[in-house]
Formats: sequence, structure tokens, C-alpha cells
Amino acid sequence: MAAGRFQELAAIRGGIMANNANHFGNPAAPELKVNRAGVALQPGVRVGFTRCFTCNNMCGLRYRVDEATDKITRLAGNPYCEVVTGGAPLPLKASVAEAYQALYLGKDGKIFRATSCGKGASGLDSVDDPYRVLKVLKRAGKRGEDRWNTIPYEQALQEIVEGGNLFGEGEVQGLRAIRDTKTPVVPGVPEFGVKSNQLFATFNEEDTMRGSLYGRFMRQGFGTVNVTTKHGYCGAPVGVGYAMGLAPEIGAGMCDVDWDNFEYAIFIGTAPGCSGASINRTGSGLSKARVNRNAKYVCVDPILRSNVTKGTGAQWVPIRPGEDTAFLLALIQVILNSGKENQKFLSTPNEAAAKKIGEINWSNASHLINTETKTLADASEFGLGEKGDGVVYSEGVLQAASKSGPAELYVDRVFTNASPKNVRYKSALQLLKESANEHSLKYLSKVCGVPVETIEAVAKEFTSHGTKVVAVSNTGNNGWDSVMSSWLICILNTLVGSHDRKGGAVYGNGAFMGFSGNYDLENVQGGVSQDGVVSVCRNYPYESSTEYAEHVKNKENPYPAKHVYHPLASDYTGLNAAEALLAIANEEPYQAKALINWRSNPVYSASSLPCEAEKALRDTKKLPLFVAIDAFVNETNRNADYIIPDRVMFEEYGCDRTWGNFDQCVVAGVPVVTPRTALTADGRHICMEEFIFDVAKKLNLPGFGEQAVAKKDGTKASLKRFDDWYAYYLSNVASQCEHLPKVTDSDRELAALPRAMKPLETVLTPEECAQVEALLSRGGYYEKSEKYNGDFLANGGGKFLQIFNPAIAAQKHCFSGEAYPGIPAYEKPKFFNGEQWEKYWDKDQYPLVLSTYKPILRSNYSGFFDHCNQVSPQNFIYMNKNSAQLFGLKDKDRVILTSPDGVTAEGVLACDDGVAEMTVCVPHAYGHWAGGAEVREVDGKSLPVARRRGGGTAVNRLIPVDPTRPGAVKVLNDYYAGAFCRSGIPVKVEQYREMKPIGCPVM
Repeated sequence: MAAGRFQELAAIRGGIMANNANHFGNPAAPELKVNRAGVALQPGVRVGFTRCFTCNNMCGLRYRVDEATDKITRLAGNPYCEVVTGGAPLPLKASVAEAYQALYLGKDGKIFRATSCGKGASGLDSVDDPYRVLKVLKRAGKRGEDRWNTIPYEQALQEIVEGGNLFGEGEVQGLRAIRDTKTPVVPGVPEFGVKSNQLFATFNEEDTMRGSLYGRFMRQGFGTVNVTTKHGYCGAPVGVGYAMGLAPEIGAGMCDVDWDNFEYAIFIGTAPGCSGASINRTGSGLSKARVNRNAKYVCVDPILRSNVTKGTGAQWVPIRPGEDTAFLLALIQVILNSGKENQKFLSTPNEAAAKKIGEINWSNASHLINTETKTLADASEFGLGEKGDGVVYSEGVLQAASKSGPAELYVDRVFTNASPKNVRYKSALQLLKESANEHSLKYLSKVCGVPVETIEAVAKEFTSHGTKVVAVSNTGNNGWDSVMSSWLICILNTLVGSHDRKGGAVYGNGAFMGFSGNYDLENVQGGVSQDGVVSVCRNYPYESSTEYAEHVKNKENPYPAKHVYHPLASDYTGLNAAEALLAIANEEPYQAKALINWRSNPVYSASSLPCEAEKALRDTKKLPLFVAIDAFVNETNRNADYIIPDRVMFEEYGCDRTWGNFDQCVVAGVPVVTPRTALTADGRHICMEEFIFDVAKKLNLPGFGEQAVAKKDGTKASLKRFDDWYAYYLSNVASQCEHLPKVTDSDRELAALPRAMKPLETVLTPEECAQVEALLSRGGYYEKSEKYNGDFLANGGGKFLQIFNPAIAAQKHCFSGEAYPGIPAYEKPKFFNGEQWEKYWDKDQYPLVLSTYKPILRSNYSGFFDHCNQVSPQNFIYMNKNSAQLFGLKDKDRVILTSPDGVTAEGVLACDDGVAEMTVCVPHAYGHWAGGAEVREVDGKSLPVARRRGGGTAVNRLIPVDPTRPGAVKVLNDYYAGAFCRSGIPVKVEQYREMKPIGCPVM
């Protein structure tokens, strides 16, 4: 940060506030006249419903547009949407007029609100942002120099498809030449497929409807398997770990809180109302629980994200970053050693036994494990039943798990199997208890920084409310072993039997997907098949690779592998956009010929992605062609050859799931305003869809054009323009919604339905149009169903909960060849090769530990929104004031933050008591060096630098790389899933001094 930067930012903020007329004076006229008699729309105003995409929660919004200027003048919550109404939305049968009456006049004698968070309300800035890309940009200098020329769309299309000497730097292959669906890309390694895979594609998969069209083009049309997204560098290992406690397979999932009935909750690395699955929902749910039921909760987090008010039942437990596993095992040690676990629930080994005691789930806590093979005992080994059935010890004898009643939970005995062989077997809960007691409570307390008495108090409280308790996270515990810590969170809920219980751990009803129904959007006649083909991220087990097979063939030890593999939920953890950039940088397992990056920003967002990865994007030998599709110039696509303009959230259709929603739903969005992007020669607004349609037409790709989509009635429909895909997808979703409302003329006016439906009416049948219109009339479909069935969730049951997970126990680490533990265990942080972090990263030199988190007002793109910047122009480097004093630091000091790689960042120190001792906390989504923060030149003219967008500290590049990972360019992965790690990193903080920057020169 430059000298006086903090004061500059404060002055800039004050100047904006003073000079922007919207902040003072008379408010805008109300959009509606509302009274008990009815609702009247004011002239010149358009209102309706859409969906928010300022972050990945996808909440429902309502909007107001000034028709004279075609500008959005207000955004708020959709009254039909569960997450923005405090879990109490209006029923779909309520007309739109009745919805507005409830908002203005109250409901049932009480205030009724539908709110948006600050990010959502600021999203209107995206439409007319002065730094937005509206015309096609072609680089005018070298990549990354931020010099651009605007060119006709048709020229860009021709050059991207056909290639040529595009920049006077030599011949570049276009997409036509790259598309080769016959020739192996790596001869002799069949799993890497064909040369078409040399087109890499990145995107944000959370946008289901638009994203699925992009995926159709890339995978089935063009024929590349390298279509990657953010999950692997976001929260994938947390989702995978939690799911390992839910089923004997490896999947992904997380629980939520039953806000209406919980009595005690443990939040790990998250704080309701400040983070999590819709801060609107978590904040309101917590507030009501505190006021109405005196519910208690604890936030286990390195930083206190909101004030704990006396008398609220709240407790903040500061923890050492990255040591969640130690804390959770300590809790489990106290619970199991004191016998506070729900033994009645845990002793039921099968569904039938569970039903007999009135339970709907069961666990393998009593199932036996062979201590020699580290595998589950099999009934066939003892002549007790069929292969695949477990074994338990009940009533003094061994029994098949599927046929037994309640079984013993703590078993450690030698049994003779059918071999016959004497083998020592232990029950899963016995192994968990041993793992939890491997280290003393005092030791685990020291490791995690939580006092013994606090651990004991939390464990006591957690086991004092029956099943009305829950432990929950939301990716804040993303450390080197977040798979283990997240699994332990699930196990905590299992130990008290709170899964699917009223007041316990709940799991939503999900969303409607639009891939099938009236239109078959999944299958492509003549589409490219990618069966058995893996991505450059190696999203498969090492033991399935040609590399492994060659070693075995040559009678060589196959370990260690020469690369990182991603065997756990491989498409979720392994299709990682940042890993794809590493493949580009290392030119391994093969060279990329082109990259198409659609509104994705791994260069900025992926922790530990080094400068060398961005340099590789600028290297035309490593990456001959780079095309970006985006509304903004972000840190990734500033290195592109071409930027194709795209629509923003208020110019597109949307139909997605909503995080934090319990009832089954989809949130639907419509083009609220006219797209601002330039027009093609034939009058279409340039965007991602038009670009891929035009490329598909030029290349005659399957899945596009005339007769490309099979219909339910046996005919076929065309797929060749922007509205086609969305009409089909929306129709498929609407056809699944059983209780769509009947739309009235008043609804049409108050939800702007004629405008939203006009493009779709030429595509769909009248019957389909009626269904879609009903869907859009409420901004989505929010199915209100009975939540409870007695003391259980109505949608719950059928979960075979895992204390010992056989699927992960069957996996081997690709470096060591050692099996993964089937029971969570504590270990010190370690690298890919198994060596401990402290061997390479000196604790004395880097005595502090880093934690990062998502702030309320910030996401990847909201840092470009003026309203967000006005409220929160920069972040701070947070430290406990006592820790700061140890290093001669004080509040508001300008400091240098350094990681073990020697990478530095500067910022302003904020010291208080709300940070764990010897910890540094830095929020994400600040310190941008693009999006207007760069010195950008377009057509020879320089744009003014938006310095506010660069305010604060960008933290992801501070995460050091794994020195033991193979490859010249590398990152820091979590040990088990091979996803990215960003918590628990050793760092140091010093007074600012003039020094040569280490790291990317762009920072």
C-alpha cells in the first residue's frame, strides 16, 4: 500500500459520499401505491422478480426499473423466497398484489420483510459499470499489458475459429484446427483422449442454466474433457469430508441448522449472519432462535465476526487456524470418555433395528473392522451371510450386521474366521475412541489453542439437549486436512443422533433441474463421447492410470506417483480451474492449444496459485490462444488475446438452486434491462451464448442448429439462438412444478411478465408458455411442504452413517502408497510427500498463523461494485492486540505480511481482542489489480484508474506452494482430496519498510 493509502481511501470514500446526489435529498418516488383495497403501479416504473448472482447463494430478488432510463433503481428480497424472508415466505397462491400488500402493510398483524444483503443490493452497479466490457477487445500489445483495441465481433469470430498470424507473432491455430476428435493427444496413454482436449475451458458451474449450455458446447459439441470450475479451489474438501460420514461411498454434501427448533449449535469456521448459506437466512434464523427460544450457540473461529451481546446465549471460541481436527477430536474424546454419546441410537446396526426403536437412520458404529487389513469384517468370512454384509458382536456372539438387533459399541476382541485364522477385530466406535484418545486432552488443547475447560464445557452443552443440537461448517475450515475435520463435524452429529431430527442437522429438499422433461437437454445425437477420458487435472485414482500400470508391468514399485491425482469425488475436487492453469504452465500432461475462460477468475481467487501460473497465461508458446468471455476485465482474463463481452445477471435468464433453502425450490431470473453489450452485424447482443452458437455453426458441431434437441413428443427443436436454450430449460423445470399458481392480469403487470415472456413465446407451445409464465410470476418455484414428521424431518431417513468409511480406507495416497485412514485421526500438517510443514517452514521465523475468510459485502465480482466500495473500501490485517505488542506493532500500523515463500503483501493492521492469539486474519476479495484498478488503455486512450477497486490486501497469493509437489509450477493442496488449502499457514508481520516486492509484479 502506497504512503498515506489508508488516509487516501478514507478521503476518497468521503468524497464519493459527498458528491453523489443519490445519498442525500428526497428519496425516489415509491414504485407502487399500496393500500388494503389494492396495488397500483406508478407510471414509468417496471417491477418484478429475478435472481441474484453477486455470490453463489443465488437468492431471490425483486427489482424496480425506471423505464425512461432503463436503469435499475432498487433491489430487495423476493417475498416468495425462503432464504430472504427469514424462512417464512409467502405461499405461491398469494397473488403478486397480495405480496406487495404484505410487504407494505404487514402480514397477520406483523411486519413482513423480504431483504437482500449488501452485495445483492449493490448488484445493480454491474449493469452500467464504466469499466464494463461492451465491445470485443483484442490485445494491442503483449498479453497482460492491458492495452486493447475494439474490433468488430465478426472479425474476432473469424480469427478465433480460423487462426492465422493474428498478432504478428507467428501462426496461431484456431478452434477449427484444434478440434480433432480422432487423434490421441498422448500416444500410449488412452485415458487422456484426443487432441480436442487441447482446448481448455473454465467457468463458474454454480450458474446451472447458462453453465450447462456452455458445458454442452465444450464437452459434447467441441469434444474437450478439460472443462473446469471453482469447486476444487473453493470448498470441495469440506463437502467431501462431511459426506464421508453420511454414506459408505464418497460424495459431497453438508448439513444445515434447523433454525426453528435447535437448542444448541456449534459453528466451525463460520458465523451465522456473517457467512454461510445465505447470510439473510442464517442471520434471521439465529436472531429468532435467540429471542424466541433462548437458543445457545458457539462460534469456533479465529476471528470474532460479529459482536457477542450479553444475554444472547452466544459464545466465541477463538481457535488456532488449521487445527479444527484437534479441537473436534478433543470434543469427541470428552464425549466418549464420559459416556455422553447416544448409545441407543449408535448401537442400531441396520435399518430394521433402527425402526424398532423409532429411528430413521442408523450407523456402522458397532460394525467390526479387521485390524490387520483395516477393512470391514465381512459376514461371508464367518459363514454368517452374503459377501458385503457387515459383522457385529451382539448378545455374546457374532452376527451379520443386516440381521442383528442392537449390538455392542465397544469391541476389541480376537475372533476366528472361516479360514480359520485368529484375527483381532475392533468396532468402529472403539477405533474412533482410540483415535480421539491417541493424544491427551491437554495436548489437543495446546495444539488448537482452546482451553481444556472450554472444550469440556462445549462437549457437555452439546450432549445436554438431546437431539436438538447440530455442528455445522461452511468451508471456513479449509486446511491441509479439511477432509478429516469435516468428517468429524458429521460424526459429532452422529454421536448425538441429530441427523434429520427436529432441531438437529437438516438437509434440504434440493432443486429442480431442467435437463429433461419436455426437451432432452442431456443427450446430443452425434455428440463426442468422453467415456473413460480424464482431464489434465487427473481426476481419477492413480491406480487406474497408465503410469501405474506401466510400473506394475515392469515389476517396479509404482509409488511415488509423478503427479498429484484426485480420487475423492473426482469430478468435484479434480475438475479444478486452477489445476488446469498449472497444467498450462507445466505443459503437462500435454500442451494446451487454447483456453476459453468464461466469467471465472482463478488467478485472483485460487489460494497459493503462484505468479508463474499467470506468467504462463502470457506465454504464447505455452498457450497459443486465449479467449475470455466476461462483462469485466478480471485478473485472469486481462491476459487474454480476446475478450468477448457478456451479459450480467440482470440481462440474462436464470434458473438455479438456492443455498440455505430447506424446501424444494428453484430461483428464476429474467432479463430485467436491455443488455448493454454491442450488437452483432445481424442485430444480436454479443454474449457467451451468441459466441458459442456462432462457433458451433462455423464448425458444424453436433448439438446445435436445426433439429438439435429431441422433444418429449418425438419431434425435434432447433438450438441456434439465445432464447432457445432458456425456453427449453425453463419449460423442463416448470413441467416438474406441481402447484404452479394461476397467473392473473394483475400478476402480469406487477411481475413484468409480458416483457419476460416475449422472447420465449416464439419458441414454446402455449401450454409450455403458461407453465413458464407461472414460474416467472413468482421469481421461481418455492414448494412449501410439511417440514416435520413427529420428531423427525419429513424428508429425512435412510442414512447409513459412517464412523468408519470403507471407501476412503480403500484409497491410497498416490505418493506413499499408504492407505488413507478409515477413521479420522489427528496429524501435524504435512505436504504431498508426507513430510511435515515445519520441516520446511520455520516456526521461529514465521511465528504467526494465517486465517482467511469471506466478508459480508465481498465476493469475486462485488469488489467492482461502487456501492460495496463506498461502504467497505479496503480490508485490514487483523491481529490480537496482545500478540501485536509482542512484535512491537499497534493498531493502524502499516505492515508487511510475509509467507514462507517470501511472498509479501502490505496492509493496515487492525488490533483488538476479537482475534485468536498469535493469529493473523485477512478477509478475501480485496486488493484487486484488474477490473478498473489497472492502467487500462483502449483504442489508444487510457481509462482513469479506479483506485478503490484495488484497496486492501489480496491474500490468496500469500498462501505458499508445496515444495514437495511434483512440477515446476505448483500449489499447496490439501493432503487427502488434492484440492486447495488456505488455512493454518505460518506467516510473519512486520512494520512496513521499503523493499523490493516479491511475487507477481502486478500486485
